[in-house]
Amino acid sequence: MTEADLAPQQKNLWLKGVSAYQLKNFDYAISLVLTVVKQAPEFLDGRKLLRRAEGEKFRSQKKGLFGGGLSMGGIKLGPASKKDPWEQIADLEENVFQKDPYNAAANQTLYDLAMRLGQNHLASLALETIKEGQPTNTRNMHQLALHYMAIDEPEKASETYRQVLKHDPTDMDAIKGEKDAAAKTSMMRQGWQQEGGFDKAKRDKDQSNRDEALARQGMTPEQMQALLVQLAGDYEKDPNNVNVVKKIADLYDRMDDLESAMSYYDWAAQLAPGDVALQARIEQVRNKAGEKHIQQMEAEIEANPDAEDIEEKRETIRATKRERLSTLLLEAKSKVDRNPTDKQYRFDYATILFQAEQYREAIPELQQAKSNPHIRNKALLMLGKCFERLNMNDLAINAMTEAVKEIPAFNNEKKEILYELGKTYQKVGKADDYLNCMKEIYNNDYGYKDVASRVESSYA
Repeated sequence: MTEADLAPQQKNLWLKGVSAYQLKNFDYAISLVLTVVKQAPEFLDGRKLLRRAEGEKFRSQKKGLFGGGLSMGGIKLGPASKKDPWEQIADLEENVFQKDPYNAAANQTLYDLAMRLGQNHLASLALETIKEGQPTNTRNMHQLALHYMAIDEPEKASETYRQVLKHDPTDMDAIKGEKDAAAKTSMMRQGWQQEGGFDKAKRDKDQSNRDEALARQGMTPEQMQALLVQLAGDYEKDPNNVNVVKKIADLYDRMDDLESAMSYYDWAAQLAPGDVALQARIEQVRNKAGEKHIQQMEAEIEANPDAEDIEEKRETIRATKRERLSTLLLEAKSKVDRNPTDKQYRFDYATILFQAEQYREAIPELQQAKSNPHIRNKALLMLGKCFERLNMNDLAINAMTEAVKEIPAFNNEKKEILYELGKTYQKVGKADDYLNCMKEIYNNDYGYKDVASRVESSYA
């Protein structure tokens, strides 16, 4: 999973996390990126940045490396656990790595869980982290080198064996391993591996080219169609290859053929029922398809406003929207029930409750969600809107005023809150306060919504 696969909300958190890391605000970076990897567990770049931020924080606290302790603080994970591997990994991230990213026992457990999931590069990260925390642990380096060989990364294996030999020049296993890794590297470069020879190397290269093409966001329709034809050939050879099925689904999604995309995504879900990231992606595409269907019906009404069955079509749209909201509410409520302490899920649930005009039901969810500092201002804004819809205007003003005070920079979020706060002041007849809000926006962004006309008309 790459940055391009993240949902807009996740990508926004990720970019903020990268920025926080670059500014050496490691606590903030950790809290942001941890939220992303919990929602998108296959996002490897996110875990790598998370581990780097945790490592920087840990070193500053310990005045050097290196934890790497053998205890996991009483957390019991592994094959006997009733939780699935991704949930166990989430426990490690939440309860161990934030305190000691170099914990050897926890990283070994992460390696085992990643291998069960077929996440080879996540398994690499686990052993690499032990190596960073315990740079003289040659036993771990042997395991890491063997892992590199198993996943066809012999250059990394060769380098790891050389590091073993720096600590123990007489290590015969490392001497032999380094030679084997160097030989495999040479064969791979020439494309003459014993199993499959040049043809296999060419097929691997073709696969790599397809993966690279699929990662590009700016493909033309012709390029996407050509790539789809190639993937269709792979699918015919092995319809149970979940990676190929997901790539086809993703391509159809980009081509805006959402019906075909959902067909392949549903098949992928059957092939990989425990893939949390896939389930999240399916949910996104299903919502996207629902929105598109409603937009198509509304466009049809707009194009033929005098049609005989116009009222019937309007009622169909209303019923479709009600049904869709009902489905979204059930899904969001289910997430909250499964993760009652996750404030992001509560905010998402409240957002849908607000759309369904269930303002009273949204209020307690938002009151809990605002305790998460990363979504606090959004939660306060929506809380204010709920109060305003219920005509509790003083409470609405209090909530939005609180949010405005907590945003030092004049960004889009602050503009939106000021705008809604100003309209609420206008509603209760506080003309000066209303204009002050609009003028503050006007002074910073003349083109924001209808602020210019609101301010300038007051002078007339």
